[in-house]
Amino acid sequence: MKIYNLILLILFFFTGSQTVSPQSKKGDLPVIDFSKQYPKKEILLQDIAESEYIPLETTDDVLLGDRLVLSGISDKYILIHEPWRGNIFVFNRNGKIYSHFNHKGQSGREYAWIGDAGTILDEKNEEIFVCNQSILVYSLKGEYKRTLKINTVESYSKVFDFGDEALLVYDDVVIDPGLEYKTKKAPYRLVSKKDGSLISVLDFYFPKRYSIRFAEIVEKGWRPTYMFYTESMYHGQDLMIADISSDTLYQLSPPNKKLIPVLTRKPSVHASEPRNVWATLLTTDKFIVIGTILLDFNKGGKIPRFMYEFETGEISKVSFSDAEFKDTWSPGNPPAMGKNMNANLIQPSSIINAYKKKQLKGNVEKFIKTLNEDDNPVVRIIKFK
Repeated sequence: MKIYNLILLILFFFTGSQTVSPQSKKGDLPVIDFSKQYPKKEILLQDIAESEYIPLETTDDVLLGDRLVLSGISDKYILIHEPWRGNIFVFNRNGKIYSHFNHKGQSGREYAWIGDAGTILDEKNEEIFVCNQSILVYSLKGEYKRTLKINTVESYSKVFDFGDEALLVYDDVVIDPGLEYKTKKAPYRLVSKKDGSLISVLDFYFPKRYSIRFAEIVEKGWRPTYMFYTESMYHGQDLMIADISSDTLYQLSPPNKKLIPVLTRKPSVHASEPRNVWATLLTTDKFIVIGTILLDFNKGGKIPRFMYEFETGEISKVSFSDAEFKDTWSPGNPPAMGKNMNANLIQPSSIINAYKKKQLKGNVEKFIKTLNEDDNPVVRIIKFK
């Protein structure tokens, strides 16, 4: 099974108590033609961005494991969780531990584990949403506050933060043998952060939906096999949204909920078998990077990346190199954070080695002398110019 860290983005309109329609846009939308041979462009990351490094505090009772998810960075906090262990860590923006808790259990105020939908940081309301059989809401210190009766495991749901009052819930294609008929044609809904009640169903109808999973038959039944994992693509508070079953990419912005078409693609995702789907990997105010992958579960391979530059309309096939770590740089799986930013976790040994080779820039001088290889990871925030 080959797993790729790609981004699933969502296409939707609102119905129910409110209806949101795409905003009209004069002229034709920009088109990315994936069958075309665009000029190649290699970009040095340091030419378009600068890095900030935040070492996460290491204490006897705050030791982060290997399987970590960096799920949110706000002006004040950094949120990290361990899916199977159930540990949740909240750090201040300077890397000092603010709180940590684990409510793994079977009571109504606990979670069996943290599901694929992960955790969501709501700085304004000072809450953390933990997604599993239900969405449990805790304070930043870990005190239980309430439960939203939304099962994010049953339909392989994804949950995204959307403004101060709502969460966006996406229900994936049902691949369970014999239950495929349960797949929703309109799988997106907006729910209340307060009580989980339905605000609206997103009014986009998919007559044919595709999935990044399939049911693999094994000796004792079946198991889901992933071609790649998917997440949302945030651009600050906005969502850059494109469903793998759609040919148009949109931007959705709270609180006015305007849905604006950004660009479209050809050939159509419906034009070939296996499907050649797309996903947004990185969005800044200046450009957007989109990857494509063939939904062929028997093949792997590199993921072509295309850059569309908003000001000039230039399209290129792009790759990124990283001078600080002497490697290629691949955007993908960023946490929810501010505009024109990307972030990931880096092991201290990599920081130390790069510093010894005089490759690092930024603020590493402030902490490098006290950083040990056994310490907790370092958060690298990439800020695009």
